[in-house]
Amino acid sequence: MLPDKKIVSFDLDGTLTVSKSPITREMASLIKELMKQKMVFVISGGSFNQFKTQFLPFFTNDNSFLNFIHNLILLPTSGSQRYEYDDIKKDWILTDKESLDGVVKDRAIKLLQGIIDSNLYDIPQNPIGKIIEDRDTQITFTPNGQQAPIEIKRLWDPDRKKREKIKSALAPKLPEVDLLINGSSSIDILAKGFNKAVGLMRLLDKIGLKKSDMVFVGDALFPGGNDYSVYEVGIETIAVKGPEETELLIKKWIS
Repeated sequence: MLPDKKIVSFDLDGTLTVSKSPITREMASLIKELMKQKMVFVISGGSFNQFKTQFLPFFTNDNSFLNFIHNLILLPTSGSQRYEYDDIKKDWILTDKESLDGVVKDRAIKLLQGIIDSNLYDIPQNPIGKIIEDRDTQITFTPNGQQAPIEIKRLWDPDRKKREKIKSALAPKLPEVDLLINGSSSIDILAKGFNKAVGLMRLLDKIGLKKSDMVFVGDALFPGGNDYSVYEVGIETIAVKGPEETELLIKKWIS
């Protein structure tokens, strides 16, 4: 039975798919069925480019599904950006964002480069992809590189202690931001006070709904996890261990 909510919101990496990997065709079909009856929000610390490769190909290329496309809202960079489908442009359009000051971004990037150059934080010597990524509203630091295989990312900092050490070094020098440990190996730098809960609440305010109208599904709902703020703000949450559990959950709802 479907949840008695108007909105079902999901984390992306670790919940709908394995980190940096496309969702499966089966997952896409399940989400489409859910969207016929509920609004669906998908939120991630990743950029919109990641949504374009991981999530959207199964949706915007499906002409039969355009009748329901407005039930889907995408929230990259922990909800500091919002994308909605535009019927006229036939494309996904940025409709809101919480900017990160350019001067602060420049300082953050220099400090992160200092972390790399210091040789004090066990930063891998041969990263795969970008280590420091400017995502407009967010700076993301991934010591293994954004394109490193998930197994390598998980092995680098399984207990989060390395990232906690980096976070502790950066925090006093960047009082204007929030530093969020994200995914399996990243640190995200966002405007002060911003997190996934804030991103979701901003959207609820815009569409005139309350947090009681939403249920959130995520894999990092533990203290310190990048989904935990959603639980803390009082939105009903469901913890899953991975996309396989999410598939079973949606099948249960729509059966």
